Amino acid sequence: MYCKDCGTLVPDGARFCPKCGTEVTAGGSQSPQAEAGSPPAKSGKMAMWKKIVLGFVAIIVLVVSLALFLTGSLVDPVDKQLAALRSGDIDTAYSMTSDAFKKAVSRERFVAFLKANPSLMEITDHSFSTREVGDGIGTLKGTLETKSGSKIPVVYKLVDENGEWKILSITLPKQGVSNN
Repeated sequence: MYCKDCGTLVPDGARFCPKCGTEVTAGGSQSPQAEAGSPPAKSGKMAMWKKIVLGFVAIIVLVVSLALFLTGSLVDPVDKQLAALRSGDIDTAYSMTSDAFKKAVSRERFVAFLKANPSLMEITDHSFSTREVGDGIGTLKGTLETKSGSKIPVVYKLVDENGEWKILSITLPKQGVSNN
């Protein structure tokens, strides 16, 4: 007979397991599950609370991934505009704006905005902590990082024009270029 707790072979007639000291009862096993003295195999079942926690984690990862995927294209025109500004290509940067922006803000006024905010020409990185889309309008809120390492809070509003996101407004602290 084998110990029901540790699987050790218990000699016939013994009342206690020689390895773990468990009292031998009729509940001992007739199969040599641990002939070499190893503990019995554990069942492959996971505790219910672990399954629930893993399920919640999986749902959260899925929702965040889906949100980033669906709003990722919002960042594309901002990336292109910032790259154009870094290279000094004002025309390309202005072309990333929406028709409504262009009606409200002339190219000359856009250039004046850039002269008033020269750090926009030196953006090396950005991060957007908030990404929202609703009714054809997208919003990106976050920070822009300059070559010198300073961080500038920014809010971009974008509009879907014929299936392509275009910049509707750029708002910086105490200044901004907006059509509203």
